[in-house]
Amino acid sequence: MSKKSSSAKVFKNSIIYAGSGILLKCFSFFLLPLYTSYLTTEDYGITSIVNSFLVVSSFIVALSLYSAVMRFYVDLKDDKEKLKRFYGTIVVFVLLMGVGAAGILYIFRDILSRYVFKDMDFYPVILICILSLVFYCQHAIYENVLKSQQKAKKYAIISICYFFLTLFLNVLFVVGFKQGAVGVLLAGLIGYIVYFLFFIIDMMKNDMITFCIDRSLLRDALKYSIPIIPHNLSTQLAMLISKVLIGDAASLGAVGLYSIASQFGNIADTIQNYSDTAYSPWLFEQLKEKNQGYKDVIRGTSKILSAVMGVFFIGIALFAQDYIILFLDKRYAGSWKMVPLVVCVFTIKIMYYFYVSVLFYYKKASKLLFIATLTSSLVNILLSYLMIPMWAAYGSIFADTCAMIMRVIIIVVISKRYEDIGLRIKDFLIRIAIIVLFIFLGLFFSYTRFEYEFNGLNFLYKILVVVIYAITVFIPYRKEIKAFLHRKRNIRKNDKTVKHI
Repeated sequence: MSKKSSSAKVFKNSIIYAGSGILLKCFSFFLLPLYTSYLTTEDYGITSIVNSFLVVSSFIVALSLYSAVMRFYVDLKDDKEKLKRFYGTIVVFVLLMGVGAAGILYIFRDILSRYVFKDMDFYPVILICILSLVFYCQHAIYENVLKSQQKAKKYAIISICYFFLTLFLNVLFVVGFKQGAVGVLLAGLIGYIVYFLFFIIDMMKNDMITFCIDRSLLRDALKYSIPIIPHNLSTQLAMLISKVLIGDAASLGAVGLYSIASQFGNIADTIQNYSDTAYSPWLFEQLKEKNQGYKDVIRGTSKILSAVMGVFFIGIALFAQDYIILFLDKRYAGSWKMVPLVVCVFTIKIMYYFYVSVLFYYKKASKLLFIATLTSSLVNILLSYLMIPMWAAYGSIFADTCAMIMRVIIIVVISKRYEDIGLRIKDFLIRIAIIVLFIFLGLFFSYTRFEYEFNGLNFLYKILVVVIYAITVFIPYRKEIKAFLHRKRNIRKNDKTVKHI
């Protein structure tokens, strides 16, 4: 595949991943007014802690084999039978681990209730969480199968269908049966089971899986994935601990407000994740082929992607206030002030994604990830423990910011010592500074004059700020963007190898 066609593919997939992700987040946000009418802030606190626990537990139970699914596809894609055995081994092993973990958690349910799920009933809240863990682990495996194969369209369609399934179940249990937090958790459990069944049926139908435990493949996969556990786990573990500490220092209601703000921050993270989903497989190909000028191609692509991400980040930070005040219950109004700060943390994370992909490509380098993740996580947990009792949720955001800066610095240093792929620190620092500057310029009147009210002139001012930033993005990169759009129109005529895209 030519450099032009591969570059076009990464942008095309980025658009599909980000577009579908943003669409689903938008649907979720349009439904927030409905949910906040039926869910108290305490309900949001309960579901938030349970969801964080599922994420943290899944990394431990699955031993981060999700990451191995994406990386080993590059090596095994030319050997269909071996790839099928690899997929089957991962699925069976993780399923057995999930069942075993559920049994252990049930046995030690009293400890779980005392230290993690404080003030929550074991039946049915914690029990549903334990059962969900078994199938939740499989969810990420299928996602990474599709991502590694760069099947962006299929991934988007399945994600949208899954969203509407869980939406229907949530409306049924929360609005129809008025089950509150229990309804949300029950809808999640049913959704995970249905998704798992579809995953298995689809893999079997397309002859992509052989159910087995291939010890050799499993051993190689675990050698790659186990060192990554601290990397994948640390951020989510710190988040779970923060929520538990906020609940202890304030209340489950305070956790609920923090969760609302985090949902806006998660949009920013979704944009980064989907951009990385397209960028990482593309980068792996660039590093494998190392065609002439590949470093310039990588640097140019990273500059454009990070600049475009800024448009979304600024929009999220600026307009969260208007949405919360206009559409959510008054109990949630105070959550908007946390959103810009949360978005700024993810803005810092932009640099991290581009540099860490290098370590994911080199199997030996991936083992060094724990240095950054473990160090930053310990700092995060320590700062959370010290700051949350004083500043509640804002203490958690402060801890996240300090930990993210430390993590980025360590990852950049390790990545550049391992291999220089053309990225420049200065490019990212300038872009991050510009994004943060535009965020707080856009919120000047919101913080000083219109804290808890919607104002039309302030809204128009925010639009103007976003437009000005967009101009600063598209004017410098207009040639690259036009070239990309031109390639999309002519790619099938000029490159036969791109027919399968």
